[in-house]
Amino acid sequence: MTEPAAPPRRVEAGVGDPDCPRCHGLGYVREELPITHPNFGKVQVCTCQLPHLELRRAAQLRADSNIESLAGKTFENFLADGVSPDPDIRATVRAAFDRCRAFAEKPENWLLLIGTYGCGKTHLAAAIANYSLAQGHPALFLNTPDLLDFLRETFAPRAETTYNQRFDEVRDAPLLILDDLGTESPTAWAVEKLYQLLNYRYNAHLPTVITTNRRIEDLEPRVASRLSDAEIVATLNILAPDFRAGKTSVAADVSTLALHRGQTFETFDHRADLTGDARQHFLNAIRAAREYADDPHGWFVLVGPYASGKTHLAAAIANHRAQFGKPVIFVTYPDLMELFRSAGREQDERNAKALSQIRGVELLVIDDISTQLNTAGYFRERFFQVFNQRFDARLPTVLTTAADEKELDPRIKSRIFLADACQVHVLKVEPYRGKRKSARKR
Repeated sequence: MTEPAAPPRRVEAGVGDPDCPRCHGLGYVREELPITHPNFGKVQVCTCQLPHLELRRAAQLRADSNIESLAGKTFENFLADGVSPDPDIRATVRAAFDRCRAFAEKPENWLLLIGTYGCGKTHLAAAIANYSLAQGHPALFLNTPDLLDFLRETFAPRAETTYNQRFDEVRDAPLLILDDLGTESPTAWAVEKLYQLLNYRYNAHLPTVITTNRRIEDLEPRVASRLSDAEIVATLNILAPDFRAGKTSVAADVSTLALHRGQTFETFDHRADLTGDARQHFLNAIRAAREYADDPHGWFVLVGPYASGKTHLAAAIANHRAQFGKPVIFVTYPDLMELFRSAGREQDERNAKALSQIRGVELLVIDDISTQLNTAGYFRERFFQVFNQRFDARLPTVLTTAADEKELDPRIKSRIFLADACQVHVLKVEPYRGKRKSARKR
């Protein structure tokens, strides 16, 4: 049996249902329990208050989810066709928008949004959450690093919620959105908790949205295996550049294309001094560079001695694309290595964003790849991560090098001399000795 109980201090009487037969409107009851029972003498919330408690709990979850700060992120104010002049890039934004809108209306299985910083993936994920909440359905939106902090808070001495309670709230959320997977600190504890959470939701087919700027294969292997299941996970690759940055993207600070603005196809010297096969190969390289600039696909590699014209041709390709508003980054290999060093040494978020944009930019030009890659092992490996990612995705990339095939690093050579993936043009000419006043060729 139960009997109405005077409410605890600081709780007004009459907070319950006045017609409730258990508490008669007090909102609290005291159970008749044996004196040895741990709840003996304790006041408990009456069942008539449970609906109100659920509402308060939902409000608390919304506050914890950080969705208030993203309340303005809706489908209505999302630029569904992106801002890029490139129709292929706009198509990826439109496809992601349509798929996310359909998911919001009928959340089933998982959505994985992949793209660089500022491409719109967080906006779309938040729009899904806000749409669900507007329909009266619960949704939990959490930044992945914040999620782990959210769980760690339960270990504090005076925490109001136990770890198990909080973990279950996230694990069992009817709709969970995890933003920025892969940016969390990869401690053993964090890796294990994330896997436990995602594995449970994966096995239960609970609606889940995940955003990341990482490749699936770069994530923790067990998580990557779950995200690779096409039957459960719909993967959307958004190729758009940073919406917020426009033409002032952080990667623009890295690009040195402005130093080569005078190096165009129109200013390139066709070397009338060349004869025979040397001239024919030279003209073929120019023609191929023009064709590539009009419609870049795969990789374009220029090999030749210093002052042979390869940097001028590479810059001409980049300037041609930039002239039509296409995203381009032109960087020398030494400058790229310095960027890796700075990002690793200073843990600078701006440099990290620049590297992310370099990995995904529509056209990347890397000038003067060294023959021996005389760089510390860690930074050399970082370079190969970018190199391999762009190669595997066949993202348009232009390389120049003064090394011949025998001198190149084996990992570079094994890729750029694949005929189906790369065009390789060797400029077998004497160094240019003209009297131009434009930027020096190499």
